Amino acid sequence: MSITRTTHRTVTFFHPTHLPGHDGLLPAGEYEIDTLEKLDLDAPMRRYIALECRVHIWSEKDKSEATNILTVDPQKLEAALALDSDPLRASDRKQMIISHGGQPEDDAA
Repeated sequence: MSITRTTHRTVTFFHPTHLPGHDGLLPAGEYEIDTLEKLDLDAPMRRYIALECRVHIWSEKDKSEATNILTVDPQKLEAALALDSDPLRASDRKQMIISHGGQPEDDAA
């Protein structure tokens, strides 16, 4: 038997970012994330394991309707958030932006 739950959160990317499964860069901004998790029945204490994240990609014109839902591995999403927010990884972030066709900003996070 598998017990699952879905959690919801809003994340902010301060710089353009790339997530696997999406062509090019996503613009900086807020994104709604739904995470599917399952209960780890073997853990001595209650613990959930993230299985997948669904990132809602909003239309530029109408923020009330998601035009696309991108399914991302939870570890890839967390890695993208860490890269976006870490001022010591500005050069890595600039390289990622350039490699996906964007123009990096001159200032750090």
